[in-house]
Amino acid sequence: MALRTRIAAGPLVAGALEGGAGGLSRPPPQSIVILGGSGDLTRRKLLPALYHLGVAGLLPEHYAVVGVSRSKLDPEGFRRWARACTESFCRCDVDAPNWRRFEAGLSHLSGDFGDPATFGRLAEHLGSLDRAHGTEGRRLFYLATPPSAFSEVIRGLGESGLARGSGVVVEKPFGRDAASARALNRALADVFDEGRVFRIDHYLGKETVQNLLVLRFANTIVEPLWNRRHVDHVQMTVAEDIGIEGRGSFYEEVGALRDMVQPHILQVLTFVAMEPPASLGADDLLAEKLKVLRAMRPVQPSDVVRGQYLGYRSEPGVAAASQTETFVALRLEVENDRWAGVPFFVRTGKRLARRTSEITVAFREPEIRIFGSARSERHGGNHLAIRIQPDEGISLSFLAKRPGAALELGEAALDFWYEPTFKSRLVEAYERLLYDAMQGDRTLFTGAVGVERAWEILEPALTDPPALHHYRPGSWGPVEADALVAPRRWRVPGSTDRVRPR
Repeated sequence: MALRTRIAAGPLVAGALEGGAGGLSRPPPQSIVILGGSGDLTRRKLLPALYHLGVAGLLPEHYAVVGVSRSKLDPEGFRRWARACTESFCRCDVDAPNWRRFEAGLSHLSGDFGDPATFGRLAEHLGSLDRAHGTEGRRLFYLATPPSAFSEVIRGLGESGLARGSGVVVEKPFGRDAASARALNRALADVFDEGRVFRIDHYLGKETVQNLLVLRFANTIVEPLWNRRHVDHVQMTVAEDIGIEGRGSFYEEVGALRDMVQPHILQVLTFVAMEPPASLGADDLLAEKLKVLRAMRPVQPSDVVRGQYLGYRSEPGVAAASQTETFVALRLEVENDRWAGVPFFVRTGKRLARRTSEITVAFREPEIRIFGSARSERHGGNHLAIRIQPDEGISLSFLAKRPGAALELGEAALDFWYEPTFKSRLVEAYERLLYDAMQGDRTLFTGAVGVERAWEILEPALTDPPALHHYRPGSWGPVEADALVAPRRWRVPGSTDRVRPR
């Protein structure tokens, strides 16, 4: 389904997922095979999302969901486990009629991904499901395994013939540098058609990220100002108030730069900086996003601040002298006619002051300042804040006269909130992206060349990382990050939010 239809029907889609297809078509018959079928991603995100799609009538009419893992689960044990997962993490209630319909399509296969016999047995199992469930030989494979298993899973799918004509969803991290990303892309290209490869970034499935396109290209009051003549700088903050939650061994291998900046933040910033695409089809959107990445100068270590929260080295699985960053801030530049000279500042981290993701476009001050400097002590002039999560919405900050006899300026805001405005809950990102992958729609997924280019942008900072600075949990990161944006200041996300309407 084209993104044009999806965007126009945004509230309708959200409403559809609350209890009706709302005009959206069901995907074609198929089997959804989750490699890593008993893992944490499957437990927290994939099974609950698939169940909710089923409740909404947005699963195929004929489908099967197969979990493949090393766990010794018989079909009935897998269904009991799946129900417990869904009851814990699905955003809708699990009722008996809907669950009976959903679990009828669930099955599990135990096996080692390094053993070719596992994929032979999977081929036989899928053949029987085609006959029993009418899935017509269509398969969508979801790689929910650790990244270290990607290559052997891809090889097993290829050698067994299962990859032929099938789609594959690949989770992050997609490599750990440019070289490993290229190797993984080559492995995928050997067995899958690129048009059926879905490199998933759940941030691109968020309604607020997609709305960047509508905000920019459907509103004449915005697009004429979206350039270096009117924009002073752009900020993006992706903050978590939790730590690594027992994932010390994993986090030691990635850090904030690999975990958040490469797969998420750079991709979202392409929506902020891209030129208008020729259409809203997948190929045209991917082409414009790639142009932004190619226009980005590789980030130098001097434009990076790395931090680590106090107490991180005491976490289970973390080295006593760990140099892994739990916070990173960067200055990025897009060297094209629209953005030359406009810095893009990004920061992300664990154990920060609050959980939030927000993009701020800060506008330049008027050239003729009849009121003196309009620069706010906190933010710097007018700004447009796009709240990705939580409290999704948009705030436009402007200056107004304070009540009273004196001519004093005060900061005011126009606020838009998604759920109260459209009277509907937002679509969960994995639900949207799973639906799109079943439909074969790559619009909200990343391309091979774009993934590799994102790694190339970060390569200098990965090979020669700057010094590590410590910060207090509950703060906004190390004070050294303030110098990165000076003489500007970091915006405190949500600092102009008003009381949320009912």
